[in-house]
Amino acid sequence: MLVPLSSAVVPAPQAQDVVQLLQQQRTQARMAEVLAERGPRLAPRALAEVGEVDRWTQAFFAVKAAEQAVRDSLVQAEEAKADSLIRLAQLATLRWRKVEPDGQGSFLEQYADTYWQAALPGRGLYVDTTGTQALRGRLQAAFGRPTRNGDAQRRYGYGGSEYIQFEYWFVVNDSIPLLALDIDGPFGTGLLIASDEQYADLLPPIKAELSARLDAAARPVPWLDYYHSYERQAWFKTGYNGVEEYTVTVRPPRWSSRAPSDRWIIHR
Repeated sequence: MLVPLSSAVVPAPQAQDVVQLLQQQRTQARMAEVLAERGPRLAPRALAEVGEVDRWTQAFFAVKAAEQAVRDSLVQAEEAKADSLIRLAQLATLRWRKVEPDGQGSFLEQYADTYWQAALPGRGLYVDTTGTQALRGRLQAAFGRPTRNGDAQRRYGYGGSEYIQFEYWFVVNDSIPLLALDIDGPFGTGLLIASDEQYADLLPPIKAELSARLDAAARPVPWLDYYHSYERQAWFKTGYNGVEEYTVTVRPPRWSSRAPSDRWIIHR
């Protein structure tokens, strides 16, 4: 008996293969029918409308938002406290450098754009409760002559305000600028202490140490200042002669007739 050549060369398909082939063909035919009915793209459907959030859900969200705000504020407070503690630790030992009268130029170049912030009065601090005249003598004993006063203006031409009797400029720990000024000349009490506003949190301990230094200062050596009182419309010569303090009315000193210059302005 002769066997057909095709049957001898091509193996008969397995039953499972035939079933899979029929399923694929049927799926392709159905897809063609769907495309013919609906087109190549499905028609867009409108989004389902979502109802408004009920008041209880809103209240829940508000409570959760408030709780999160409290947590955030506590984290910020802890970070600020840690930063302050680090900065205060750096003040364990304060190094004071007074700016000499002939060093005003370099100080101004470095700190002329500083926004100064005054320290608040401390409770019972010597530097807040003692007469300015006595403090001026203690400053002289502890740090020497002022950075600015009438004598500095006469000798170096660095003109501060004639309505300020004296100015001591410091650089604390090599980076913190500090000013110590009189308040109403020889008639005032206490000192005005100021520094860069970025060091506002460090001002209280710095001021407290300055107060302690002045309280412990030795007896002053003789000193001399001039002061123009705006309220009294008069010039005064004030100082310590080695025996007693004095304040007397005088004629305007010669150097006071110099035209003021913005070059030496430091206060903002």
